[in-house]
Order: sequence, then structure tokens, then C-alpha cells
Amino acid sequence: MGAPLSLEQLQQALTENLSNDALYDLLSSYEDEACQQFTPAGITGDATVLTAYYSSFLFSHLIIDEIQEARALTQRIPSTLIQNEPVIQHSIAILRSIYQNKFSETFALLRGQPWPKPVDIVVERVDAYYTEKSFRNISRIYESIRPEVAAEYLGLQNNAELTDILVKRGWDWDAEKELFRPHVPDELVNAGKARPPLDQISRTVGLASV
Repeated sequence: MGAPLSLEQLQQALTENLSNDALYDLLSSYEDEACQQFTPAGITGDATVLTAYYSSFLFSHLIIDEIQEARALTQRIPSTLIQNEPVIQHSIAILRSIYQNKFSETFALLRGQPWPKPVDIVVERVDAYYTEKSFRNISRIYESIRPEVAAEYLGLQNNAELTDILVKRGWDWDAEKELFRPHVPDELVNAGKARPPLDQISRTVGLASV
């Protein structure tokens, strides 16, 4: 690569209209350069740039469902960043909550603090991706679901707006029993399967067992 890894370079990568896979591949290509900016003894490059890079790269794993690979990445992030940088700590906490199927915690972590530029761009992608992923998963798995449970899974508030949102997405509302009847068109359920994730089966089973 020519120019050193920079916030401007990351900003450009994250604002390009790339698919999730293409974004992951692009950020992956920067890792060798990032590794040259630290040693076991400490950071030799710009800690702000490295923090933005590793957070963004970790999040790019999450939007292609490479959870195990994301966990492996945490072993390659400089320990100094993990110990001292809240952005890295929050990013790893989100990975952990996703791995443990803690839906409300995931959305709370994504939305509960300001994210620095340009990391905020990929955080918005992660939020949108997991909102949609949760919607599709529970639409397939549940025949009926209580509003408070649906709200927790989807990171939404349990209020009148929840009913409006989910009915517009194709769910039925049983007012007598106060239950949603999830339904989603097959073409939406089957969308986005071009790249099978390494742990797709285990994640679906994990959701069903919660």
C-alpha cells in the first residue's frame, strides 16, 4: 500500500457504497499495515488510527456473520488498545453480547454511547444489520410472540409504535390475546444467503434456544 493507514483512508473506505463482504475484504487488506504500527512492547503508530481501524474491522466481521473470526481478531488487537481504549472495549463487548445472544444488550451498547468518526458509520451498519437479522430469525422461528419479547429482540420500545412497525412488516396482531403472529415473505427470509457464515447453524440454534 502507498500512503500510511489514516483516518481519512478509513473514512473513505467506510463511506464507499460497498457490500458487506466487499467492506470486510477491503478492511482485511489493511491489517498487515496495521500490524506494523505496534510491537509487543507497545504502540509505535497512531493509537487513534489503530483504534478506529480495529473497531471498524471487528464490526465488518459482524455484518457478514463471521463471529468466530471476529473472536479470533480480538487476539490480534494490541493489548494496549484493549486495556486503554473505550471504543475497543465497547466493540468487544458488542461482539460478546452477539455471541451470547443478548439482544437488548447488543442494541443498548450500539446506541448507548457516541462513536467517534469514522467508526460511527460502520456502527450504523451493524445496528441495521442485526435489527433486520433478528426480525427475519424470529419471523421464521416463532408462531406467536409477546410484544415485550419482540421489542427486546428487535431493540425497539414496547409501545403503540411497535405494533404499527411490525404490522407494516407483515406480522399480524392478535388484539384479543395480545400476541404478534410473525410472518415474513419467503423472498425476504431467503435474502442475503450468498455467503454462508462459518457458524450459521449454531447461531440459529442459539436463537431458538433463548
